This record gives sequence, C-alpha cells and structure tokens, in this order.
Amino acid sequence: MKKLLILITLSLLASTLHAAELTVRGLFKNAVLLEIDGQQQLVRAGSSHAKGAKVIAANSRSALVRFQGKMHRLQLNKRIGTHYVESGNMEVVLQRNGNREYRSRVHINGRSAEAVVDTGATTVAMSARQARQLGIRYDGAPVVSIATASGVSRGFSVKLNKLAVGGIERRQVPAVVVDGDHPHVILLGMSFLEHVDIQERGNILTLTSH
Repeated sequence: MKKLLILITLSLLASTLHAAELTVRGLFKNAVLLEIDGQQQLVRAGSSHAKGAKVIAANSRSALVRFQGKMHRLQLNKRIGTHYVESGNMEVVLQRNGNREYRSRVHINGRSAEAVVDTGATTVAMSARQARQLGIRYDGAPVVSIATASGVSRGFSVKLNKLAVGGIERRQVPAVVVDGDHPHVILLGMSFLEHVDIQERGNILTLTSH
C-alpha cells in the first residue's frame, strides 16, 4: 500500500510539473500565442492564458510574460518550466511603480531587503538602520562624505560580500552606509549596475548580466 501511495504521489507530481511548461508559439504586436501543457491560446497584452501566464507586453521580436510569479522576456519557441533552465545571461525584469521607481527585492549577504534602482547613485547606499538590520558591520570602516538632497552626510565605506538581484549575483560590491535613517530604501547604485546591461522600454526595465 505504501509503495502504491508513493507511486501515485510521484505520478501526481510529474503531472503538475508537466503542466507548468510554457512555450511561445507565435509573436505579434500586442499579442502572443502561448502554449501551456499542450493548450494553445492567443493572449493579448494585459490578459492571461487560461492556465495562468499573463502577457505584459509583446511585439514581433519578444514578449514579456509573468509566469509562476516571475517575469520572463521570451522569444519564439522559447520554453520555460520546471524541467527547463533558461540558458545564457541572467535577466531581471522590473515594472515601474506609481512613484516612477523601479523597485526589487535584493539579497545582501543572504538577507532580503527592498531596493530601488538608482543610476544616479555612484554606489549602493543604505542607512545605518538598514545596515544593522542586514547585519553589516561598519564600525571602523573608512569615513566618507555623501552628497544627498538635504546636504552632505557622513558615511562609511564598506564592501558587501554578496549582493543578488533575482538571478544576477555579484560579490565584494562597494557600498556606503549613511549615518542616520536615510535613504529610506536601499539605493541600488552603479557599483552593482555597472556589471549589468540596462534597457528601459516604456514602464519596463530589464537588467541583464554581462
């Protein structure tokens, strides 16, 4: 009985994994022909496939699709799913929010935080409060002057052992800890962004690893 139960469980799991496969079968202006688990459906931008994938934007070259909680930019016949790992460079796709910001969850030294993409910041920057929450020690670190919107503040120059945005990961990333509670959100500055290609189309920002 136990062996039969295991076999049934594995069969159900395999069925679930198979159903998660998505393939782009056709690309059009503002529409995509998506196939999920063998079911094809023409999905227009802003709408969703019957099995859950939502098309954000599309043209004759590629489509931006939200699938399994992640954003993917896909080309013709590109297939993704549990059994498939996308090859090539890692890519992170962000949507601009109502404040005209591109925000993302990041992992700094293994801990999660929210950050805003800021190409105007020369380095990754965070407040002293955020640094403490992330377990970043800056006592004794070199003191630097930081130009902010409210004037010049004291900061501490540190290096982040690991910073990851989606699947894009960099080590020993230069950063500054600003004395006080500003910035309110971690600034993902050029000390990280210089290692990625940045492309903005409409309200979509795509970061691609080199």
